[in-house]
Amino acid sequence: MLKTQNSLNRVGIGGAGQLGTMMILESRGLPLYFNVYSENDKEPALEIASRAFIGGDYENFVDQSDFVTFEFEHINPKMIRYAHTEGKLRPGIKSIELKMQRHKEKEFLRDNSFPVGNFTVADSSDTALKQASKFEKYVIKRSSGGYDGKGQYYYYNIEDFPQGEKNFFVVEEFVDYTSEASIICGRDMDGNEIFYEPSYNTNIQGILIRNNTGIKDRDLVESLKEISSRLMKKLGYVGIMGIEFFLTPDGPLINEYAPRVHNTGHHTLMGSSISQFENHIRAVANIPMEDPVTYVPSGIVNVIGTDISYAQTAEIAKIGGTRIFMYRKGEVRRKRKMGHVCVTAQNEKQLLAKETRIESILYPRGIENYL
Repeated sequence: MLKTQNSLNRVGIGGAGQLGTMMILESRGLPLYFNVYSENDKEPALEIASRAFIGGDYENFVDQSDFVTFEFEHINPKMIRYAHTEGKLRPGIKSIELKMQRHKEKEFLRDNSFPVGNFTVADSSDTALKQASKFEKYVIKRSSGGYDGKGQYYYYNIEDFPQGEKNFFVVEEFVDYTSEASIICGRDMDGNEIFYEPSYNTNIQGILIRNNTGIKDRDLVESLKEISSRLMKKLGYVGIMGIEFFLTPDGPLINEYAPRVHNTGHHTLMGSSISQFENHIRAVANIPMEDPVTYVPSGIVNVIGTDISYAQTAEIAKIGGTRIFMYRKGEVRRKRKMGHVCVTAQNEKQLLAKETRIESILYPRGIENYL
């Protein structure tokens, strides 16, 4: 009698972009099937899914999956709620509901004594402007729908801010930080935790341009771990989480968390003993996570608003210690993440030099012309 592997557990991934793609590619060796749900039929992860579910087929997607996770918080809320009611959603619904409206995330962090900057919540754009006037420097953010710099308005460029709009906004006092950093962490169903080495981030217009490991301040590293551990426990979290921080002379402040694998963890594809993507799938599918070891200094440079030509590919390959990951998205447009380049080096100085060289290859007209 022919033996088949039909008894394998099926992990459902809500969203079919680059993060879902990398979850599957990095976890292909595990004894799992991968169902993918997408609200349209043009996303890259659909090409490699064991089975694809589109649009209104979300209930069938959940029913046909043993565990359900997501690559993106701005996903069909009906699918999320149905997966929750079926007891299959990982991480839990609270972690994603807080992200669906930014003001709820900020209030949750503040009310639970996590370190955050000064902010207020406004129920209209006109009220938001009045509240912003109390700060010398500020940024106003839409409560819903904003990511990668979308829906954010800074004090020095407020001309396009809408007037007379009835929506929630978060008004933040601008943080004069010394640098930006993030940590990738994870927690399983038994409460076991893992932490990747934190990284420094470079953002322009709220979009990650590059990041790199190499934070030497051990007290700072332990502080980031303590904060992230406390947040995962508070949420009863299962899976990988990315947390972005502003580093200030008075200590780290949480900018935001992401209840999923994160752009600032892509360097784990080359620099660590196990990537964030496989560890996330392990946690979701109740397979023990691996405590990661950082092999070499590593980082990434994002490919934003541009494609990569064969000549550029060759130039980047010549640098050495690089791998290009293009996301197979159809339309190239400003601010859109089209891929990233992983970079490794023998030391932090060499790593930064390589990243600077890669950035000059990707953006010959200057990065500002692609954002």
